Amino acid sequence: MLFTPTLLLAGGATIVLAAVDKTLEDTGYHLVGTILRIAIPIAAFAAGIYFIETNPLLHWLGL
Repeated sequence: MLFTPTLLLAGGATIVLAAVDKTLEDTGYHLVGTILRIAIPIAAFAAGIYFIETNPLLHWLGL
């Protein structure tokens, strides 16, 4: 299957966050847009580390 539900969800979330950031910048909420630009990559990094640490397949492979 080319497009899994997880891939579509991640793509949709990216588009929504970009639209929210642009809307906040245009309406004058520059601080909230800046916080989004900093907090979202940090949260994604933490989620990636959590996935790597808790994935049983990776533990089974010894990685």
